[in-house]
Amino acid sequence: MSQGLIQGSMREAPLPDIIQLVSQGGKSGCFHVVDDLKRAKIYLKDGKLVHAVTNSVQGLDAVYEVALWLDGSYHFEDGTFDVAVSITKSNAAVLMEMHRRMDEWRIISQKISSLDLYPFSNLLPGETPHGVNPRQAKLLSLITGWYTVAELGSVIQKPVLTVAKDLYDLVMTGKIVLKGMRSGKKPDLPSDLEPLQPVQAAEPVAMSSIRTPPQGFPVVTERLDPIPEAAASFAARVPVTVPAALPPSGAVTDPVKITKLNAFAQRIATTARGVLPFEHHEMVNTLLVEATQRVNAGDGPEAVKTLALSISRSAVDAGCDADMVKNLNAQLKALFSR
Repeated sequence: MSQGLIQGSMREAPLPDIIQLVSQGGKSGCFHVVDDLKRAKIYLKDGKLVHAVTNSVQGLDAVYEVALWLDGSYHFEDGTFDVAVSITKSNAAVLMEMHRRMDEWRIISQKISSLDLYPFSNLLPGETPHGVNPRQAKLLSLITGWYTVAELGSVIQKPVLTVAKDLYDLVMTGKIVLKGMRSGKKPDLPSDLEPLQPVQAAEPVAMSSIRTPPQGFPVVTERLDPIPEAAASFAARVPVTVPAALPPSGAVTDPVKITKLNAFAQRIATTARGVLPFEHHEMVNTLLVEATQRVNAGDGPEAVKTLALSISRSAVDAGCDADMVKNLNAQLKALFSR
């Protein structure tokens, strides 16, 4: 991948997939990300994620903010940048968490299209809400049309995605609606919450520094299936294998084919997790990581086939009953016949 050729959109070729491909090559550089008026920079050094910054936050928070920019576009700039190291987690753990957040936001955004909308309560004065958890009850006490979705996250000191998930449930049950303008009264804050403070930008990202991405980088229309949050617990323990400078003869090295093979491996794992009990999901996730390493190292379709066989054999070894294994094999076989 040469300078100026790596570009895409979050909907067509998800950024975590492209970061993984670039990191496998041990590259140093910066991903410039744009979503409407929002700007971000994500830095790699020798293939390792080291720093990120948006207009308001930096470090891991900046990376995870970018995960919610589903309409964003990006391009990669080769080079060495003198930036502070603010990210120490492994690439695997960070990218899996990005995928998880992207998948959740795809669902949530069907009802909450923007973090800048203002939630309004549909409850009558004095009405006691039913079927809500304590966090949602606290949210409802603050929903007057004064705070945006993003501001509510700062007020209750919770990640904005957590707040959005709770608001999604409240929208679905008809307890709140979302509007585009502030028109409510500022609520009194509970004693355990600090007043909302203005967010200060960690590092301004000048619009002039975002160059128009050049054309030419092929994009992939398939996106990876989501990896559950449990995957992050073992991702940091599994080393990511960096392929040798000279791949073996016959190796699959085309970035588009690698991304498609990884997407298919994800579908295999998702199918298996849908059949097997939860206690076997980490086994599936571990085999998925191994298969992804083999695909990225150039093993190609063979690594994907091996993943399906390994999951089936591991299910038998784990003592799954015959009917469950039969169902698992039938669904895996169906994937390969499509």
